[in-house]
Amino acid sequence: MRQHPILSANVIAWALVILMVPALTGCVKPPLPTTPDATRGRAAGNTSTQADQAWEAEDHAASEVLNRRLLDRGQLTKTDQAKAWERLAVSAANNGHGHVALEALHNLATLRPGASDTWQWNEVYLRSLILVGRPDQARLHMDSLLRDRQRPWDLRFRAGLSLARDQWNERGYEQSMQSLERLYEASPAPAPVSRASLEQAFLEELKITDQGTLDDLAAIIPPDSQWNFPYTIVRLEQARRFGQNKDTWPQAWQLLNNLARLGNIADPSLVPLVATPLQQEQGVPTGGVALALPLSGPYAEIGWKVLRGVGAAQWEALTGGAQLNIRVINTEAPDWIERIESLPPGFAVMGGPLRQDRFETLVNRGLTAKRPCFAFLPRLSNAVEGRNAWRFFSSSRDEVRALVALASEVTEIKQFAVLYPQEPYGNRFHEVFVSEVQQSLGEVTATGSYPPAEPTQWSKSVAPLLGVNPSVREEEREPVEPPFQAVFVPDGWSQAKILVPQFFFYNEDRLLVLGPALWGQGLAKDENVEMNYFHTAVFPGPWWQDNPAPGAVTLRSALAADGLGAPDFWVALGYDFMRFAGIMPPLPSRFDADSVNLALQIAAGFDWSMAPLVWDGSGRVRQELFLFRPTSKGIALVDREQLVNRLQRTRERHEQRVQTMLEKRELDGLRKSQKAEPDNEIINKRLRLLQDTIEQRKLDEGQ
Repeated sequence: MRQHPILSANVIAWALVILMVPALTGCVKPPLPTTPDATRGRAAGNTSTQADQAWEAEDHAASEVLNRRLLDRGQLTKTDQAKAWERLAVSAANNGHGHVALEALHNLATLRPGASDTWQWNEVYLRSLILVGRPDQARLHMDSLLRDRQRPWDLRFRAGLSLARDQWNERGYEQSMQSLERLYEASPAPAPVSRASLEQAFLEELKITDQGTLDDLAAIIPPDSQWNFPYTIVRLEQARRFGQNKDTWPQAWQLLNNLARLGNIADPSLVPLVATPLQQEQGVPTGGVALALPLSGPYAEIGWKVLRGVGAAQWEALTGGAQLNIRVINTEAPDWIERIESLPPGFAVMGGPLRQDRFETLVNRGLTAKRPCFAFLPRLSNAVEGRNAWRFFSSSRDEVRALVALASEVTEIKQFAVLYPQEPYGNRFHEVFVSEVQQSLGEVTATGSYPPAEPTQWSKSVAPLLGVNPSVREEEREPVEPPFQAVFVPDGWSQAKILVPQFFFYNEDRLLVLGPALWGQGLAKDENVEMNYFHTAVFPGPWWQDNPAPGAVTLRSALAADGLGAPDFWVALGYDFMRFAGIMPPLPSRFDADSVNLALQIAAGFDWSMAPLVWDGSGRVRQELFLFRPTSKGIALVDREQLVNRLQRTRERHEQRVQTMLEKRELDGLRKSQKAEPDNEIINKRLRLLQDTIEQRKLDEGQ
């Protein structure tokens, strides 16, 4: 079928949308065709010539009448009949006569096999369905064309694009992207060629899409699919538009780099075609990522570790063809705050600082309002998280949440105790722990505290927690059943090594012992762990040295290749922050909290080397921490099934030990009574029975 000039490429692209408006909103009456005036220079008897002239002149009113007249008269060859039905269909559709067009298309398909496999035929068919008030059938037809593998690819290609366009104009953004995904997956061999043509066509469509629709399409990009079609093309059009503005060119440059490095794009020329003219006009941007770190003073070692991870991420980006610029400000330098104030606008994101007082200075000077600040801190004391600043770090609640979830969901423990130091750190963890236990429908049934600077007093806090009278001699002390099965000890590892054995001193060895992430630091330097006291102990942590996740494997390999040794948490923090900042979607130059919070949703698909961070819609972050247990060689990941079995065996041994202790006490008492009353048959009978029971148990245990 000939593509008439009136159905040029752009008009075809939007014909469905334009015509659906009157069809769906109720309708302007189409003009009636008029009979051509014979006095206007046409030979009235030569209808065929007149029909040709009307068609060439795009006089669709005349074309419809004249082609109908030709068909009614008959005596046309099969070829001429097909041509007349084709022109009648197009002209009737342009005149708003959908029923006439549908009849003509049906006859054309009968005369010209394969006509219904062309986009021209289907485009007129779809418009005609809309004209007769059947838009739902039009959508179903487009969908069926897209799915029909027996149809030509060009037809499926155009139908899929039209369906997607129709869906997003109806604000069905998810359905629209799903249609394009199906089309991309169905691309015939050679797939790179057919997929490249689809990418190019979709980009052209987006270029004429209004900004609101483009923003809406970008807002629904799934984090785990953001580097796949069709979302790569949405990002590419975003970058193109950002690149037209000097203020947002750095964000465009970052996004184009990421698309070139990470995007799964079949057409390798597509990103350069967008990037090259923008770079020629705007130049290479000088912006990047700022970092506020202590590079001197008491925290310098940590700052340099973070920077080591940043360097690994930067080198990884460079070898992948991207560019990650960094600007590091030493927060221990006298003029550090002035250096942050003078950062160019192109440095759109800042990581750090590591110290609470430095962060408070940033907030007080209003610098967190200039660019999003991701503090490497567990809490933001004088800022609202998700509004004034953000965290790139775990919190005390993250630690407690991981512990309580393990205890309640895996070991089915619901009663807890807390033994904490009387200082701000301990008080905060105590409050958070009680809150989290209550949210999990558990109960903190016992609480104890101790003066952190007086270790000799610590044992006095354990006995009342267990309900034990410490003044009673051990051999006379009755077994107790504490009202809890787990105890949380939020203090350092050195303190835990003193406190936890106190429970064993009072014969309580059945507890699940919970500690904070702080234990990990002490264990890393401790070569003398008394495992008898910690075989049922658990603590959380953000870094697992043997993590098999791709991000962790890549980081370990990168450092090993450079002879920099094994990474730790701080190195992983810098590595992950730099990579994460590099793939964040572009933010407006005058950013707002909502735009940052939306951009943070990409975290769900990020390849973390440390424990994953997850931001909610309000910008509050949580870290899905690993759970570890102390070992004689350091730390090991908790095997949950093994932990349950170990707790069960511990409880069974405890019960046996208590039973043995009670039997021994009774045996000693019976022997004393027998000495006093050797002929008392009741005493003698009970003594024999108890001795037989003890002997039989020894035999059973020996088998």
